Amino acid sequence: MNDNILDIEHLNVSFKTFEGEFAAVRDVSLSLALDESIGIIGESGCGKSTLAYSIMRYVASNAVVEGAIKFKGENLLEKSEQEMSSFRGNRIAMVYQNPSSSLNPALTIGFQLDEVGIFHQKLSKEKARKASLEALKMMNIGDPKGIVRRYPHQISGGIQQRICIAMAILCRPDLMILDEPTTALDVTTEAIILDSINKLREKLHMSLIYISHDMGVINKVSDQVVVMYNGEIVEQGPKEKIFEHPFHPYSRALINCMPRGGIVKENTRLNTIPGYVKRRGIIESGCPYADRCDQHTPTCESMLMFRQVDNLHYASCDRAYAKDGEELVIKKRTPRKRIPKHIEETEDNEPLLEILNLNKVYGSLRKVYAVNDISVSVKSGTVLGIVGESGCGKSTTGHMVSGLFKPTKGKILFEGKDISIAWNKRSAETLKDIQLIFQNPGRSLNPSHTVEQIIARPMKRLSKINSAAERRKLIVSLLNKVDLGEEYLLKKPNQLSGGEQQRVAIARALSISPKLIVCDEPTSALDVSVQASVLNLLNDLQIDTQITYLFISHDLNVINYLSDTIMVMYAGKICEFGTRDEVMAPPYHPYTEALLSAIPEVDPTKKKDPIRLEGSLPNPGKKQKGCPFASRCPRKVGAICSNVYPPMVKLSDSHYYYCHIKPGPKQD
Repeated sequence: MNDNILDIEHLNVSFKTFEGEFAAVRDVSLSLALDESIGIIGESGCGKSTLAYSIMRYVASNAVVEGAIKFKGENLLEKSEQEMSSFRGNRIAMVYQNPSSSLNPALTIGFQLDEVGIFHQKLSKEKARKASLEALKMMNIGDPKGIVRRYPHQISGGIQQRICIAMAILCRPDLMILDEPTTALDVTTEAIILDSINKLREKLHMSLIYISHDMGVINKVSDQVVVMYNGEIVEQGPKEKIFEHPFHPYSRALINCMPRGGIVKENTRLNTIPGYVKRRGIIESGCPYADRCDQHTPTCESMLMFRQVDNLHYASCDRAYAKDGEELVIKKRTPRKRIPKHIEETEDNEPLLEILNLNKVYGSLRKVYAVNDISVSVKSGTVLGIVGESGCGKSTTGHMVSGLFKPTKGKILFEGKDISIAWNKRSAETLKDIQLIFQNPGRSLNPSHTVEQIIARPMKRLSKINSAAERRKLIVSLLNKVDLGEEYLLKKPNQLSGGEQQRVAIARALSISPKLIVCDEPTSALDVSVQASVLNLLNDLQIDTQITYLFISHDLNVINYLSDTIMVMYAGKICEFGTRDEVMAPPYHPYTEALLSAIPEVDPTKKKDPIRLEGSLPNPGKKQKGCPFASRCPRKVGAICSNVYPPMVKLSDSHYYYCHIKPGPKQD
């Protein structure tokens, strides 16, 4: 008897478009057992989400679907829409990437949760509300009775996502599909959600399909890993075997792309995958990864076949560690030599940027205290990494430095000059010297302008380069620097991938030779392969130009890789500051310790228990009396934490934190 809850057999999904028919999923076969969890990993465009939507029968009307998707022996592709309504929600539930687009902004949380019980399980209003409250308790959401009366915009993104998962488990489904549900969330929130998913799986005996581009996240929730590329499964097996010895070159490249603990810019250049995932016509055959593969040879495609390579381990290629291509792989990962001469020369000089007692308060009647009395300095030619959860004030700090916001109080000194004013009152020279790279390149690039026009604009406005021929020459040189070519000059942003858009944004920032660039989470929305490429690029440009970065992120692995000094922020305050090696090693501020413990490990053999931070950031509308972290701190020493602001604990000339706990053994 077949014990599998799901069997996908030779599934093909193609889409008919004006440009022809292209394959999104090609000849995919996989099985999911009862109580088993499978993680599907791959870059954007690899067919992961299309596979999930095919299981739910949510594909677009221009899709052609062939093969079989058997759920407990019943072929879902043969079911009518009416018959599928008994499967969706009741027996198969799905959680999407963006909770704000999944929840109706005009309805209360309680109404939307109750609707699931009323529609799918035919419960009365009273019983549906009782079931909704129970589901919220299972997701460890505090004050469920208060939450059900709120609207989606009144709660944080992390709570929104937990509500979407609560909605999915209301009907006690046999199978839950999660499509990158934690991609846009902080590491602490992500750790809580992944922990909740694991507990729910054990309690409700659910099978799970988890889709992500992050191997660390996949390791936390999955038993088996499926690696997809261009619509095909290229490798499949237990997560330990995939990590310890990947057989397919793509699996190895994907794992090596990820910055992780111990990997820093001085020792290792992040692995990148050249090119991008291209659309594939339905008649195209051969290895889908051939044009991007370091290990490709003229004869290797003759061996292409999905086969067993080890016990329970399958792959379509076994050239991940082929010796004839190993030299190229090693060369790619060898870092360029850094010349610290410039930094040493300026060590005794004035810092490039000084922030003194900086405050930012939004509003007049209802005040929001976003940044509260922070002071820090940045030396020329270095990278200051600013890390913390959403709402901690890191982006507001960066935007005040760049001039988008005017500080409420305090000073920003740039090369000794006070620039604590709005951008339109700053001198042209200051505007030229400080540039900003935004998180979402698609929204920061003018959609109606070509790449040439986008990069040329600051050249004309701030550098006064009036010759079109001179500008074009410089733009081509910049495009080559960011690994784009002259052929991109006439393209518009909608013709570029996310990684290419971010490279254009970097080229625009560099076009006027600034001294300081504020990077506001420039890699958080990118695939790991594109993220690695952008981080390498920023690192190389710093070596070439000795530029200074203010790098903002909620990913400590990224901050650890790129930064020279690190500032940890919480609720508008500095928790800890020091050099990278000082902050990333004990003794830590309790909040830094919690952030480090929550980072998903790429290596599945490394087990660690994340420190769960219950609750959310303190109310930014109220001034904090004591330590802002006291209400969530797992090492709180007593009432002093809530009533008295903590003193500075100085560990060295460059390393300090604010806490009532003195360095030494942990205090219970």
